[in-house]
Amino acid sequence: MSSIINVLDEATCNKIAAGEVVERPASCIKELVENAIDAGATAIEAEIADGGQSYMRVTDNGCGMSAEDAHKCIVRHATSKISSVEDIFAISSLGFRGEAVPSIAAVSHMQITTRQADAEFAVHIILDGGRIISEDQAGAPAGTTMEVSDLFYNTPARRKFLKSERTESSRISEMITKLALAHPAIEFTFINNGRTTIHTGGGGDLKETIANIYGASTAKEIFPISYDDNGITIEGYIGKPSVLKSSRAWQTCIVNFRMIHNPLMFKAVDNAYHAMLPKSGYPFAVIHLHMDPASVDVNVHPAKTEIKFADEQSVYRAMYHSIVTALVDQEKPEQIATNVDFNHRQIDTIEKKEQQLELNEQTAVTPMTTTALPFAEPDAAAGRPERTVPAAGSYPSHSRGMMNEPAGTAYTPNNYSPAQMHEFHTALETPAAPAVSGPAAAPAVPAITFDGDEDVFIPLGEVADCFIIAKKGQDLYIVDQHAAHERIRYDRFCKRVEKMPSQQLLTAEFVEMDEADMTLLTEQKDVFADLGYAYSEAGPTALRIEEAPADLPTGDIAGSLQDICLALREDTHIDKATLRHRSLAYLSCHGAVKAGDTLNIRQMKQLLEDLFHTDKPYVCPHGRPIIVRFTPDELAKLFKRT
Repeated sequence: MSSIINVLDEATCNKIAAGEVVERPASCIKELVENAIDAGATAIEAEIADGGQSYMRVTDNGCGMSAEDAHKCIVRHATSKISSVEDIFAISSLGFRGEAVPSIAAVSHMQITTRQADAEFAVHIILDGGRIISEDQAGAPAGTTMEVSDLFYNTPARRKFLKSERTESSRISEMITKLALAHPAIEFTFINNGRTTIHTGGGGDLKETIANIYGASTAKEIFPISYDDNGITIEGYIGKPSVLKSSRAWQTCIVNFRMIHNPLMFKAVDNAYHAMLPKSGYPFAVIHLHMDPASVDVNVHPAKTEIKFADEQSVYRAMYHSIVTALVDQEKPEQIATNVDFNHRQIDTIEKKEQQLELNEQTAVTPMTTTALPFAEPDAAAGRPERTVPAAGSYPSHSRGMMNEPAGTAYTPNNYSPAQMHEFHTALETPAAPAVSGPAAAPAVPAITFDGDEDVFIPLGEVADCFIIAKKGQDLYIVDQHAAHERIRYDRFCKRVEKMPSQQLLTAEFVEMDEADMTLLTEQKDVFADLGYAYSEAGPTALRIEEAPADLPTGDIAGSLQDICLALREDTHIDKATLRHRSLAYLSCHGAVKAGDTLNIRQMKQLLEDLFHTDKPYVCPHGRPIIVRFTPDELAKLFKRT
């Protein structure tokens, strides 16, 4: 049998050598599993004990190795993946350096059992610290089994820095999870201390693999994404904004079947969800990106999880647009309205996604009709607000701050919009309006009807001068009036021209700023001009404001400028669209109806109608939920009628 493992020449070794060091059990499992994948395995089983410190085993049904190759695989820079230095410029395999197995063998007791399909017996080699101490033949199925025990037994200093058994097991489990998501056509089994904790079917269906790993309830809360253009193909699944984790544990980015950690790809995910999430939380995402291997450099980091793209902007745009398109297609306010956690008698905003009920309602898209509403926002072309019925049709004045917050408090969004935010908003010409059929009602109060649809929202009243109570059909809705008006204002601002709408002040406003903010304000006047400000220095720490964004109360000018300066300090490479989003969110918040402002029934009706003509009526620009929905079954549970 001919050998398939080659010992690389010195020139090639020098170009790919990473000085790979086995850091922890998880890195051992990763390298051994990736070798099994490269060997063409369709089933891989990984087993550990004591967090991998005392025992690890990886068994596959791949091509196996001959006796000659079994000896070569423990020689540094011996690999079957590449044969010359030219091969590293278009690597399609997961491993290619030939360093992993020798590195693992050098710090452990290791056994290799391997058999090719046409061989009668398997080769069985026992190593101690990288040296062969025994070799014989054994009976074994086709494939390879790598067993590692007593990791770091001969390097106690490195063993001392390992974490607890639970932590190391968790890292290995996460590693197996991401490898399984990267290769849904492979059956993965993970056994921890004799208990099977992960098992995937290996049928090639990514959604089925996600269900195997994260559960069927999570699989119901995700939807597919796709993209194919300019040599970049993207496929995978992303979650509803309600499916959040406090870390990126549920975000997996895969490039050419290699799991990677790339800040650019994660930023594309964050920006695609820019104003749809609460202040803290990361959405679910499993994204497969396929492109020419020659345009990807994987020889950047010893662990091969960090890569470089030849054209990063193309990758960013592809990921961003694929996610945004999927989100826009799926956005149905009634499906994403927040549900109730009956166990704790509180609104379920994020964590209890498993308790969300299946909705039987259908949605329809209704073109938004442009009408001069009694209390419409200022018209950009005319430069003045359209107000025809100030008393009955306008929102009340609002001088109070938000409930439980000091007046003037600004929210700081966790996720900002990308450079394509303006393009995205202008492309949304047809906002979705809910269309749920319900029993015909003869309301005693004004109802909301959308252009002939059968949808009828009936505002019933207000609680604590903060929450609007409404019904539609048999369902009850609670709407946060401040968050709703904030969303309405934000969407109207976004549909205007690229430059922020500004107004010249009748009398200049003087504001005090600290020295750090003054430096930014003087050095980046063009940035602030794009955001609607015109000013001049009136002293070492004083500004004379001549123009400010339209509808921004003069008392909030200083706070708005400070918020922009904070954003510039947090991210020195922040783009204009991100700053625009942040400024619009601030402007929308501080000009909106506040908690404590009393609305009459007509104003509630108008607010709800405006809300459901926005692009994202279920979440405010800062990511807080706007709507909570109660079905009759949920109300019955609250009153223990079921």
